[in-house]
Amino acid sequence: MNMVDVNDYLANVAQIARRCPTVTLRHAYMRAFREWCQNTQWLKVNIPGATVIGDVQYSLGNDPNLDVVGIFAMQATFTPAGGSPQVWGLAPTDSNTWNPNVGPSPQPTQYQYVPEAQFAIWPTPSTVIALNVTAIVTPKEGAANVPQAPLQKYSNDIEAGALAYLLMVPGQPWSNPAAAQIYKREFSAGISNGKAEAQRGYNTGPGRARPRQFVTPRGIGGLWTSY
Repeated sequence: MNMVDVNDYLANVAQIARRCPTVTLRHAYMRAFREWCQNTQWLKVNIPGATVIGDVQYSLGNDPNLDVVGIFAMQATFTPAGGSPQVWGLAPTDSNTWNPNVGPSPQPTQYQYVPEAQFAIWPTPSTVIALNVTAIVTPKEGAANVPQAPLQKYSNDIEAGALAYLLMVPGQPWSNPAAAQIYKREFSAGISNGKAEAQRGYNTGPGRARPRQFVTPRGIGGLWTSY
């Protein structure tokens, strides 16, 4: 995923919110960017990993620039010795419906997202299977770099979101509540357009996440720790 410096995208906002400190501009822009991503679920990354026998809950790790806010889809792959790969999708469900009397299985079929950036699968895996998680992400608050992909099409909408916030701040040289309402409507339209595009499947993630290797408590290297 191509990342860019958020400071490079503040100029248009600064021209309207004149005399606004850079730190405030940056906060407003990141606030709008995060809100747009959270509401549209447009920005996604694919995160590969593997299960640990007997473990139900996993962590997707920690990225310095991105927060995981949900899971869009999950796919499992198991290749038996000398056989062909078996591929299936796991369905999102409520873990309260999982039957505790069901024993371990070589083919987990359900998952639940667990805040923050975790998930649980059911039934408990009885063998190691590969999982590919399509995660919904948003820029991390305070990150220096943001994903470029949404800005290629929705930069004006995110700028509108930043201005809708800034111009409503009272008692400042750049305060303009009437203009703020115009930018707020523009931002809302941008969220609706991004959500519609994501729901139509025009974008399933702008890029593949680079694996973040670390060691699980059981000594198996991979993207996830298990609990």
